[in-house]
Amino acid sequence: MKKFHILQYVLVAFFAIAICSAAFPLFGSSYIPTHDGEYHIIRIVEFAKMLRQGYIFPRWAPDFNSGYGIPIFQYHYPFPNYVGVLISSVLHDAVRSFQMAQGFGYILAVVALCGWLYVLFGFIPAIVGATISAYVPYWFVDLYVRGSIGEIWATAFLFCVLYVSERKKYPFVAFFYGLLILSHNVLAMVYTPVLIGYFLIRDKKNLWGFLGGLGIASYFWIPALFERGYVTGLNTVNFREHFVRVYELLIPSWGTEFSGIGMTGNTISFQVGIIPLIILIGVFIKLIKEKDKNIKKLVGYFLIVFGITIALMLPWSQKIWEIITPLQLMQYPWRFLSVGIPVVGIASAYWVSRMKRPVIGIILMVLAILFSYSYARPVQYAPRNEEYYTSRPNFTDGTSSMGNSFSTIWTGWKDTRAQSAFSIKNGVVEKYFKMKYLDTSFQVMMTDSGIITVNTVYFPGWKAYVDSKETPIIYTDDGIIHISVPQGSHRVSIVFVDTAPRVIGKVLSIGSLIGVFVWVGLPYIMGSSLSIRKFAKKK
Repeated sequence: MKKFHILQYVLVAFFAIAICSAAFPLFGSSYIPTHDGEYHIIRIVEFAKMLRQGYIFPRWAPDFNSGYGIPIFQYHYPFPNYVGVLISSVLHDAVRSFQMAQGFGYILAVVALCGWLYVLFGFIPAIVGATISAYVPYWFVDLYVRGSIGEIWATAFLFCVLYVSERKKYPFVAFFYGLLILSHNVLAMVYTPVLIGYFLIRDKKNLWGFLGGLGIASYFWIPALFERGYVTGLNTVNFREHFVRVYELLIPSWGTEFSGIGMTGNTISFQVGIIPLIILIGVFIKLIKEKDKNIKKLVGYFLIVFGITIALMLPWSQKIWEIITPLQLMQYPWRFLSVGIPVVGIASAYWVSRMKRPVIGIILMVLAILFSYSYARPVQYAPRNEEYYTSRPNFTDGTSSMGNSFSTIWTGWKDTRAQSAFSIKNGVVEKYFKMKYLDTSFQVMMTDSGIITVNTVYFPGWKAYVDSKETPIIYTDDGIIHISVPQGSHRVSIVFVDTAPRVIGKVLSIGSLIGVFVWVGLPYIMGSSLSIRKFAKKK
C-alpha cells in the first residue's frame, strides 16, 4: 500500500513536469512565430480598447480597416480575447499575453482531461491517459505552428464539459459548453455532435445543460448567424485543397508551413502519432473481448467517432462535403484531428485500466513524450512587444483577416486612412459633447445645407441623429456613413446600437446565465428550506 502511494506521488510529479515542459516556451519572453498569432495579438489590443470604454460585449473594431472600423468581433470567437486582455492588464503586453493565454488553455485542457478520465477509470489510468493525450502531435500543431488559441480553449472546455457531466453537475455542463462555443465557433460544430452522442450514452439529463450552454452563448452566435449576410470574407478557404493522404496520417513528419495542393517540403504535419496509433490498434483488439457492456459501448463510441473523422479527412469524402454544405464552414478537413485528442486520452486510460501490469502503460506514456517532445520545442525569435504591432500600419490598418478579405457587403478593405474622423461640406464643428468609439455627438454650424461624412464603414446598427431626431444614413456609394444636415446650428449624434438579433441574443444569454446560477443554488435553497421546516417542527 505504501509503495502505491509513492507511485502516485511520482506519477503526479511526472505528469506536472511533462505538461509544464510542453507549455514552457509559451511563458518565456521569446516570440514564437505562428500562422494566426499576429492576427490574435492585434485583436487582443483592439478588444482591450473596447473593454476600457465600457463595451462588455465588443462587436466593433474601430481602428481596424485603416480607421474606418469593422465588425470583426461579432463573427470571430470572443473568449480567447477576454483571456488575452485579462493577462495583458497585468503584463501590459499583448504578445506575451497571447502566448501565455495559449499555455493556460493547454494546461487547463490536460488537467480537465485527467479529471474526466479519473472519474471513469481511476488514478493511474487517468494520469497515463491524460499525459499521452497531451503529447498527441496535433496539440503542438495548434500551439506552435498554427497559433490557434481558439481551438486550444475550445478543447479545454470540451474536457471541462466531459468532467462535470460525469460528476452529474448539470448546470456546469451548461456553463462550460457555453464557453466552448465562445472559444471557437467552428470547432464547437465538431465537438457538439460528439457531446450529444456521449450524453445519450452516459446520461441524457446532460442535454438540458447542453441547451443552457446554447443560451449562454446566444449573444454571440445568434447575431453571427442571422447577420452573416452583411459581411464577406468569413470563409476564404477552399476545403477541396486541404484533404489529407493516408500516409500523412501514418508517417511521422513535422513542418511549420501551410497546407494545400502543391505545397511541398516543410508543410504542416497531419500525423496521428506513433504511440497513439499503437494504442488505438491495441484498444480496438482489447475491446472485442471486453465484458463490461457500458465501457465497451463508451470506448467503442469514441473509436467509431475517430474512424468517421478520419474518413472525412480523406480525399474520397469530397462528395460528402459537397452534399453536407455545413461541413464546408470547417474550412480545413484536417481540423478533425482535434477529435483525436480526446479519443487517444480515453483509449489510453481504458487500456491501462485493463492491464494486469500498469507499468506497460507507464512505458507507453514515456515513449509518447519521447516521440513528440521535439515538437514542443518551437522556433523562437527575439522578443517582440505590443508596440511592434501597434506601430506598423500593415497590422493596424488591415481587417485582421487573411488577405484583408473580411469586410462588409457595401465596401471592401479601405487601404488608405482618412485625414480626419469627419469631413463636413458647408459647415464646421463648433463643439464636441462626446467622443467614444461607438457614440459620438457634436455641435455643427452649417452655412448651407450639406453633407457630413463620417469616416466609418456602415453596418446595421449605426444610427444618426440631428437635434435628437433620427436621420437616414446614406452609404450605398462607398460603404461609409453620410448624413444630410440642413443650414444652421445643430447637434449631431452618431451611435452604434443593437439590432433585433443582438438584443435577442443578449437577453437569452443573460436569462440563461441567471437560470444556471439559480440551477446551481436551488439544491442549497431547497436544503435550507427543509432544515428550517424541521427546526420549526421541533419547536
